[in-house]
Amino acid sequence: MKVLIVEDDLVIGKMLAEELKKWQLEPILIEDFNHVMDAFNANAPELVLLDINLPAFNGYHWCQEIRKVSTVPIIFISSRTDSMD
Repeated sequence: MKVLIVEDDLVIGKMLAEELKKWQLEPILIEDFNHVMDAFNANAPELVLLDINLPAFNGYHWCQEIRKVSTVPIIFISSRTDSMD
């Protein structure tokens, strides 16, 4: 199963990827946050792990873009602590 990781903190992204590999999952770590949809379309993941705070557009934006073309499960990963989040 392919898992797209959209996380701008490289340490967290690599830790997630390593943990997913232990469960025989195939992590795909995004490196270019301006082209998340290109990576999504090229890899056809079965799950997306999506950070909220990203450099170019936030995770809410990318969630909306993914939802325009797919119903793939999306799990938000974030350290934000605001009650609205």
